[in-house]
Amino acid sequence: MKLTAKLVIVFMLVSIALTAINGYLAVQHEARIFENDMKEYAARVGTTMEKMVVIVWRDQGQQGVLTLIKSENRQQSRIKIRWVWLDARPRDPDGPRVPADQLRGVSQVPASIKVRDQQGNRYIHTYVPIDLDTKRKGGLELTGSLAELDKYTRTTLYRTFVVMGVMVLACGVLIAVLGVRVVGKPLEQLIEKTRRAGAGDLSGPLHLEGNDELSELAGSLNHMCHQLAESQQKLQEQSTARIAALDQLRHADRLRTVGRLASGIAHELGTPLNVVSGRAGLIASGKLPDEEIIQSALTIKTQTDQMASIIRQLLDFSRHRTPQRAAVNLRQVADQTVELLTTISQKRGTTITVDGPDKPQTALVDLGRIQQVLSNIIVNAIQSMSDGGPIRIGLRQARVCAPEAIDGKTTEFIAIDIRDQGHGIRGEDLEHVFEPFFTTKEVGEGTGLGLSIAYGIVQEHGGWIEVKSELGQGSCFSVYLPKEADECATES
Repeated sequence: MKLTAKLVIVFMLVSIALTAINGYLAVQHEARIFENDMKEYAARVGTTMEKMVVIVWRDQGQQGVLTLIKSENRQQSRIKIRWVWLDARPRDPDGPRVPADQLRGVSQVPASIKVRDQQGNRYIHTYVPIDLDTKRKGGLELTGSLAELDKYTRTTLYRTFVVMGVMVLACGVLIAVLGVRVVGKPLEQLIEKTRRAGAGDLSGPLHLEGNDELSELAGSLNHMCHQLAESQQKLQEQSTARIAALDQLRHADRLRTVGRLASGIAHELGTPLNVVSGRAGLIASGKLPDEEIIQSALTIKTQTDQMASIIRQLLDFSRHRTPQRAAVNLRQVADQTVELLTTISQKRGTTITVDGPDKPQTALVDLGRIQQVLSNIIVNAIQSMSDGGPIRIGLRQARVCAPEAIDGKTTEFIAIDIRDQGHGIRGEDLEHVFEPFFTTKEVGEGTGLGLSIAYGIVQEHGGWIEVKSELGQGSCFSVYLPKEADECATES
């Protein structure tokens, strides 16, 4: 509707301008023809009377000329004739009606001059000079009225304005009819179709009658939607195939994990079960003395405690428990964890130091579970240095992008770096260190669940663990935990 209105208005303005120009040119053309015709007619009459005036003046004088002019005026309807003295002074009754300065060029040939009187009426005065062998210069003044021309001009202007009004009315009707039926409704249908296509609804082809550009646009839009629908279907089929392939890969990975889990359980529980079975068989034989029976019972208890510990770790690994979070200073958590592990580190000949700013490093975490994470990593560091050595724990603030962030937005985290100088981890083993039951330790030193449990705990807190290591150069485990906002920490 708006587009149609703009087009029709432009067409209307152009048409009105052309009509006005045509009317103006027509009036000017008719005016020139009318004026030239009147000038020529007056000049002919004046030239015809010139000889008669000369003869009458010679025979009868000025009075005879005036009688001749009076007689001629009775026969003329278009012009009025007067005898004038061309050299008359202003306000002389026999002088010309045209100012003297405009008559300076009138001498031998007829001259026509257009004037307007005080009432606004326009006239053409034609002067024909006549040589009478007198001291004064005389001639005929032939006056023609331009009232008919002015009337024609007014009529033409009126008709032009009427035509313009009719054109405006017709354009309004065109806007109402063409804008709604021919252009408006098809455009609304096209706009609605594009909106539905933009929203993802590619169904329902649009049918517009006619063979104009709008119908061609509708056909192109339908073809585009058809192609988009086919592309979406192909993408959906490809996505379904990729998801199926991914499910197969995940299933294979689960099978591998289950196999490793079964192998680890069999390895970890096999030896204690053999010991329990052997000791129980000896006790059941009744051939052992009392002291050995007691010793066998203690051995069975020790092995069952070890199996219970393994099973408890498995349950911690598989159980999903919501952390009980509170605002905690991670520097204090690190100090407390180091204090708990002092005895173990001293036996191994290692020293543990905690570095970091004195300002509290506050995070919203589960204190016990974060201590479990740090304990697992520190114990691994202690065990990696068979000859002892220093372990350094550092705390820092880092504005980084989380590995799982899609938008690439950075966030404030607190990083706890645990560095050791142990034997390090091979490059091919780095990607498996957080998998359950994966371990590079000697038999009996670990189950391979500690780092898996630690990584799961940190993930539940919205963070992650990074590891950097080279053989013979030691390892660095970095635990990233979201930093608590300052206002939240103050309230806590």
